[in-house]
Amino acid sequence: MPGEPLRFPAGEVRRHAESTDAVAEAIEQARAAVREVAMDTQAYGELCQFLPGLLSPIFASAAGALAETAESLRETAHHLRTAVTGITGADTTAAETIRDLSAPG
Repeated sequence: MPGEPLRFPAGEVRRHAESTDAVAEAIEQARAAVREVAMDTQAYGELCQFLPGLLSPIFASAAGALAETAESLRETAHHLRTAVTGITGADTTAAETIRDLSAPG
């Protein structure tokens, strides 16, 4: 007894790729904000002048981590789209082959 046909959810995967790109864009905006934040050495007065020096490397590290995260998300979205293209292309080719083989003549 045949079961349900196996269907690849191409539309859902494409939407997921779009969502992944949207998250990457949000991460890029956060990274840009981190890069724009700069503390003046006078921001905390005389007693806390050391804080910008301590926090600067942390901000740089955060910006780097956010950049890597955004890049990974964009790469994932690209791979999702590539998978959709490959799978739908293979399905189309297989369907054409089956039609050709089952055609009379």
